[in-house]
Amino acid sequence: MQKRPTLCASLVKEIQRQIAANEFKPGERLPPENEIAAMFGISRSVVREAIKQLVLMGLVRVEQGKGTFVSTFDPSFLAESLSPFILTNRDMVFELLEARKHIETIIAYLAAKRRTQRDVEEIAALLPVMKEELRRGRVDTYAEKNLRFHMLIAKASRNRVLAMNIETLRRLLKEFMTDCMIMVPGMAERAMNYHMKIFQAIERGDAGNAQRHMRNHILHMERALREHMNNPEGEPDKASHGEKADKTAVRSPLNGTFHSNL
Repeated sequence: MQKRPTLCASLVKEIQRQIAANEFKPGERLPPENEIAAMFGISRSVVREAIKQLVLMGLVRVEQGKGTFVSTFDPSFLAESLSPFILTNRDMVFELLEARKHIETIIAYLAAKRRTQRDVEEIAALLPVMKEELRRGRVDTYAEKNLRFHMLIAKASRNRVLAMNIETLRRLLKEFMTDCMIMVPGMAERAMNYHMKIFQAIERGDAGNAQRHMRNHILHMERALREHMNNPEGEPDKASHGEKADKTAVRSPLNGTFHSNL
């Protein structure tokens, strides 16, 4: 009675190892149960048990009639499940922005160090498209392009862990940020100016300035949002539009809830 759990646990660990080592790639089909059983000299019932555990861990998925496949990480799944909670929790939004500030500044720094010519060309091609969407007042489409801009920078950083983290964070904030670009006067235009500065620094391989401009971009956005929430009918503080205001983060505690349609 002791053998089955031991064999099952050993098989789970071995398949985990193979997935981690990229021997089984995301989306790839695992061998059929009978082949796995023959490879490891175990029964098919032990294989089925191990597969069930791997499914519960989220490492594989079973498709009826097709087989067992290695799961693909999808940041949108986590973002969609958490989004309603995030959008009704004011403090959480600013915690997400704080996380973005730390992660995206590192990403910008690494992107300037590691970008390829292809990376530069992809980002350069996207910027005029973003400007045109903004000129036409297509904020929803601009928000989609804005997400792609930041993900191209994440790709250029050559760090998949950072890229997955920032994609999840940005998707969590996507609906909220789209609403804010509509509600906060000039926010999208000023964001576009920062995008140009960030891109130019990355293009030059200037890691320090890429990091600084990304930090200023997020700090400016955070300050503008705080001002708008505290005074939604008023004009944003002019001081917050410049880099001087970006040098320090506003850390005053905020309580209460709000909704994405500010």
